[in-house]
Amino acid sequence: MKKVKLEEIEVLRGIAFLAVVLQHALAAIFIQPDINLSKITIATTLLGLTRFAVPLFVFISGVVLFYNYNNKLDYRSFLRKRFTQIFIPYFFWTIFYYVWASMLGGVASTSTFGQIQDITQLTFTGEGYYHLWFMVMIIPFYFLFPFFRTFLSKYRRMSTNLMVLTVFFAINLSIVWALNRGFIHSANPNLGFIFNYLDRNFIFWIFYFILGGFVGLYYEQWKIFVRRSRFFIMAGIGICVYLIYSDIAIINQNLTGNNYIQSSWVTGPLRPFMMVAILFLIVFIFFITEKLVQKKSFITKMLNAFGKYSFGAYLIHAFVLRFTNQLAINFFSNSGVFFQTAVSFILCSIISTLFCLIISKMKISSGEVIMGKV
Repeated sequence: MKKVKLEEIEVLRGIAFLAVVLQHALAAIFIQPDINLSKITIATTLLGLTRFAVPLFVFISGVVLFYNYNNKLDYRSFLRKRFTQIFIPYFFWTIFYYVWASMLGGVASTSTFGQIQDITQLTFTGEGYYHLWFMVMIIPFYFLFPFFRTFLSKYRRMSTNLMVLTVFFAINLSIVWALNRGFIHSANPNLGFIFNYLDRNFIFWIFYFILGGFVGLYYEQWKIFVRRSRFFIMAGIGICVYLIYSDIAIINQNLTGNNYIQSSWVTGPLRPFMMVAILFLIVFIFFITEKLVQKKSFITKMLNAFGKYSFGAYLIHAFVLRFTNQLAINFFSNSGVFFQTAVSFILCSIISTLFCLIISKMKISSGEVIMGKV
């Protein structure tokens, strides 16, 4: 029996994609010199409100996988499909950004063997370009999915699965706390591959995947919970925004340069406080998404479009954003940084999505290889 399509998923993907683009547009625009401190404080607070983007993508992956594969799993077929639809597009864009960055930097070509070594290292570390770290983090969730199924199962009582979810939250919160305290490190250079890339280690994001899995198993019950808890969640978000803004304002008063970069650490997603804030935001965004799906407005259709092509658009958006940022800064230099950010954000989101749409309409087998599919 075919599963009922979860109408909220594409909209959620669209929101997550737009949040990522906004984060990167803010970072590029607000590193300009001589920007008013109050504007930087507002921008960094806004950054905090978009930090749900990556956790939301992980959450969505958990929902979709546990919802669609809660019975017997053909692991070989599953792996083949994910390798083609996720890893190969990632590898393609790693090569693309490697070539592009080499051209921009004017770096002389090394030997073929040296280039293969570079690309291999970039693929495993996610350093092909600044946004590709996400791929190194998300891919293990797909390849280890059968392992995660041992923790959550529709054949167990809901209370047992809820206990598992709670344990994973406690574990994830604890290791994030330990990371922030500097307890997770090593001076051994041979272990640098592990400890230099902790931000993209899937273990630090595991709660969001398990939460998604729980929701995938109890989707209707989750929607009821979201509706009933909306006022509590909104109050929690309000408190979080106040605390984030206050911390950033205090930090900015004591800085003499690079204020946006220095103060943005307050909203880093791998911080205990931000884990709680992001959890509130995910629940609230799901509530808003459910309302949008019910109304089927123009906004819903737009978010559906962004969501449908979000994977490919994510891969290409960093390339597009470099040009839209420059355009916004050069042509709207007198319009203020917030207007510049809005222009770059809107143009990048639309152009990236349109590119994926055009590729998908072309009768070429390489379309999925370039754009991927989740």
